[in-house]
This record gives sequence, structure tokens and C-alpha cells, in this order.
Amino acid sequence: MKTLLLAESHPPTLEHLTGLLSQAGYTVRAVNDAVMALEHFSADNPDVVVLGVDLPHVEGQHVVHLLRSHSQGGRVPIVAIDKGHLGRARGVGSVLDLKVNAYIPDPLKPGELVPRLEALVKAAQAVVLTGVAATMSRPAVATGELKGFPLPALLHSLYRLRRDGVLVVAWRGLSRRVYFLRGGPVNFDASAKQDAFPRFLRERQVLTEAQEQPVVEALASGMRIGAALADVGVEAVGEELLTLLRDFTRDRLGRVLAMREGRYAFYAGDEFSSEVASVEQPALAPLLEAARRRMPLRVVAAGLRAHLNEYPVRSADFGRDLQAMALDTEDIKLAMQVNGRIVLRDLLAHGRAELRAAYTLLWFLRLTGGVTFSPVPLASGTDVLSASAAPDVIAPRKRKPLPPETAAALREEAVRIITRSYFGGLGLHIAADKEAVERAYHETAMRFHPDTYAEFDISDLRDLLDQVQEKLSASYRVLSVDEKRRAYLQYFFSRQEVVGRATAINVDAEIALRRGESALKRGDYRTAIQGFEEAVSLNEHEPEYYSYLAWAKYRGSPGSLMQRALAARKVLKQALTLDPYLERAQIIAAIIEIDLDDAPLARKKLMKVLELNPYSVLARAALQKVVK
Repeated sequence: MKTLLLAESHPPTLEHLTGLLSQAGYTVRAVNDAVMALEHFSADNPDVVVLGVDLPHVEGQHVVHLLRSHSQGGRVPIVAIDKGHLGRARGVGSVLDLKVNAYIPDPLKPGELVPRLEALVKAAQAVVLTGVAATMSRPAVATGELKGFPLPALLHSLYRLRRDGVLVVAWRGLSRRVYFLRGGPVNFDASAKQDAFPRFLRERQVLTEAQEQPVVEALASGMRIGAALADVGVEAVGEELLTLLRDFTRDRLGRVLAMREGRYAFYAGDEFSSEVASVEQPALAPLLEAARRRMPLRVVAAGLRAHLNEYPVRSADFGRDLQAMALDTEDIKLAMQVNGRIVLRDLLAHGRAELRAAYTLLWFLRLTGGVTFSPVPLASGTDVLSASAAPDVIAPRKRKPLPPETAAALREEAVRIITRSYFGGLGLHIAADKEAVERAYHETAMRFHPDTYAEFDISDLRDLLDQVQEKLSASYRVLSVDEKRRAYLQYFFSRQEVVGRATAINVDAEIALRRGESALKRGDYRTAIQGFEEAVSLNEHEPEYYSYLAWAKYRGSPGSLMQRALAARKVLKQALTLDPYLERAQIIAAIIEIDLDDAPLARKKLMKVLELNPYSVLARAALQKVVK
């Protein structure tokens, strides 16, 4: 069965076409927005794509342009479908610049869509593929969502089965690929410049910022990396260059393994080896490095929680996989303590390694089969089926005191988190989306987790840190669910002192207003105007929204000073019609008069504001400008 990506924003049309195309023999990946379409295209590598012409743009570009710029975008047929069945067809002119293979004005008209798809797929199959394209032309042997960190287990499976192939991960417009030969990672590439080898060399201070771009351009022209480096005066050849390439692949693979959003797919085959250079390295080592550098400790700890009162013992796989693990001296020392006679809880807390190092190593050994667990302590030299023996006891490790400045900073920040709102505790603006909420939660929770300071004595701070974790968990539970988030925002706005609101609080309008305010502070007037216009459209009877919109238009609209003033005055008129005494609108009107050199009129407007509110800080500041 051929895989088809269907992206359509109209739910009934999406549902109907999913059924129709499934009956026609396609495996349909149905999505309803452009961002998800990009993720599925990069990861699932479909045989054909069907897109609604009215999908929203992504970063100013139509999704078709983004698909065509993808490395596989040239070989995949793309069909644009319109809304003829709803009486809203835009016409073929709407797709002339999109480089689609076909345009269907009415996808539900019998005999239109399916026959066209069959012809396009048949023509595409006639093209002989080689290299990476040949490997990825097959159906993926493993696919799924990245949520829940599924890739470490997949990487271990590839090692055990000694699979050749390409692992693709995608999130929004980002696409990353890891190439495997005989179960080990041998190369990496990505669609983003910040993931490329030249950027890694700059991070390692092998390249300067000025040298990075010439190397990028040289590699894009087909030049080998050694020659590209030599051209900018960097000598890196032989084993030195191979070491850098190994470190680069391991580092970027670590980023891939720690991704928690997007999709992944693995395509089996070794045809890519004719196009992709191979740099072999210990196959399992990136798993441990990713866990230590990039994965939240709570995720690692969750994998061991069920075994805390059991006795870990090294298995036969430990010795066989030792070379692929590439453990350092400290990890070997801790692994030697895994003898089946020390309970896991004590081994983690008081063993040779610090807490995070111990947790990640035991998690790694459990994942790779390097340890097994027994409910009872084992006699020396036995396995988990042997008779039990007396357990070994490790004396608790003496912890050093937390530096006073660190303790003071932790205490101050913890109190701030506990006493602020759910948004404030996570350090977020109220317009932050769910992705920002999840990212802020993971980062903040890790920073204040007691295990982060496992080597220190934090007994006097533990209660406070526990309260922080409770507050952060509550914030995440509420803000990550749309219904709970909306209810909280309604409560949040009702408790705030919102000056000048003449109507009942509209949550969506307030969020749009705050988004506009944030953009205004950044000097992003276009986004600010969009936010304020959205607030006005959601609650057109709230005069305060118009004053914000007027100011953004005055500061950021195109044209001369007079043109901007006229645009702002038009909006201010609407605000003052709703509320003739609206302070902010009157002050903005006065500032416009000041800029137009009509000081007497500006003074008159400001004096009127001060008569109503003698303590107006804004009016007094504007009046001082008139005096000057």
C-alpha cells in the first residue's frame, strides 16, 4: 500500500477524503494544519501528497514551497485540492506559483481525485532511485510520536539487530537524519544550519564566526570537509578530523534521542552508503551521553522506580557490549559495584558516583540489558536464579554544604515561584502556548529538583524545594490543558486590577492584547497591530483596546508622520466614542498633537485629563514634553 499525506483544514472534507482515499488503497496520514504536514512529510516520507490550497502559511511561506525545498520534495507528487464542493473554489490561478503536479477544484467529484493520484504515483514509480532516495523509498519499519522518549529503546534495538538504515525525526520545519550501518550511527545531517558540522566546529572553537559561512558554502558546492577547512586556514586532517566527526555525530545524535516533540521514522537499507560518508564509533555510547546531558532526571528515574528495592547484578550482555558502551573509568567503578548484593536504592544514593551519574548509568545498563534485577541478594558469582546471600551495606556518603550564595539564590527564587501566579512561577507570559509551558516546566522543575543538588546537604531547603515542585506540577497540570487553562485565565483576569475595562473580561481578547503588548515592547509593530486588532475583533465594545491599537498604528504603520497620525486618530475616535473620558486615548491624541507641533491643542487635551485625574503619571510626563 502506498502512503499518502492528506492536509486539509476543513474537518468534514478531511474526514470524507480520508475514507475515500483509504478505500482506494492508500495508507492515509491525515492532518489539519501546515505544521503537522511538514512533520509527517519529513518523517513518514509519503509516496504522494494531497494539500488544501487554503492551508495557512508557515513563517510567511506556503507549505508547498517548504515541501519542495526538502531533500525528498522533488520526487514526491503533490496535488492541490480546492473547495469546489463548498462553492468556494479559488481557481487554478491560486496554485500557479506553487509547483504542484495537479490541481483538483472539487476533490469530492467522482472520477477526479483518485485517477489523477494513480497516474502521478505510477509515473513517480517509474523513476529509478539511488542512494538515500532509494533507502527512503521503502515503507518505514518503525514510526511514531517522539513524546515519551521512544528513541533510546529504538537505538538499542537497531544495535541488537545490526540494522542498516536512516532514522528521520521531524518537528515543525526541522528535519534531522541519523545514518546507521550494522546497528551503529555513522553520520548525521539536518535541515537547520545550527545543526550542521560547521556550527559544531564553531562551538568547539575550531572555526571562527567569520570562517563558518565560507565552509558552509564550500560544503554545499560539493567540496570535501578537509579541503573546505583548509581553504579557510584550518588544518584538520586524518585522525584529528575523524575525532571531530565522531564527536559531532554523537553530540547531534544526543539531541535527537532527547527530542520530546514531533515524529520519527526508520527506513531500512544501505543504499545511502554510496552518498554518505561513514565514521564508525561505539554504537551505544550516545545513549548514555544523551541521558546525562539532555534528558530530564525524572524521566531516567522513572525507568528505575520499580526496581529501587531490588538487587541489580551485571548480566552476560554487559561484558559482550562493553566495547559498544565505551564507559569511562568512573562508570566502570560503579558498574563493578553492581554485584547483586547491594540494593538499588543504596547503590544510587551512596555508591561511587554522584546521583545523576548513578541514575543515568543504571538506566542505561537496564535499557541495554547490561544488568538484571533480583528480589533478594545473590551469592558471589551467581545469577538471578541462584540462592540468596547476605546483602552488602554501603555507608551513607557525607555531603558537602551548599555554597551560601547558591542557597540564598535558590531560596529567593523558590519563594518567588511559590508566591506568583502559575504563569509567573514558570516565568511565562500569559500568551505563551502549550509548547512553551512544557519547555518551561521541564527546565524549571529540573533546576529546583532536590536531586540536582544531590552532592550537597540541602536539609534546610528540602521542604522549600518540595513546595516548588508542587507549585510547578500544579502549574503544568492547569496550563497544559486548554479547558483548565481557560478557566484559570478567567479567574486570573478577574482577580487582577484591570484599569479602564468597560466590559466583561473576554479571555481570548485579553490574551491577544497581552501578545500585542509584548510585541510592542520588542518594537515588533506589525505583530503588535495584529494582536490589538484581534483583541478589538473579539471584544469590539472595549474602548481600551482601541487606544492600544491606535498607538501601535501611530508608531508602526507605513507612511509619513501625517499619514500615521490620521490612521491613529481614526482608531482613537472609535475609542472615545465608546468612552469620551478614556485617559489613555486622550493622552495618545495629545502626543500626536505634540509631534505635529500643535502644542496649544496638546496642552488643552492634557489639562483635561489632569482635571479628571490629577495623579496621572502619563499625562504629567506628556505635559513636561509640551513645556520643553
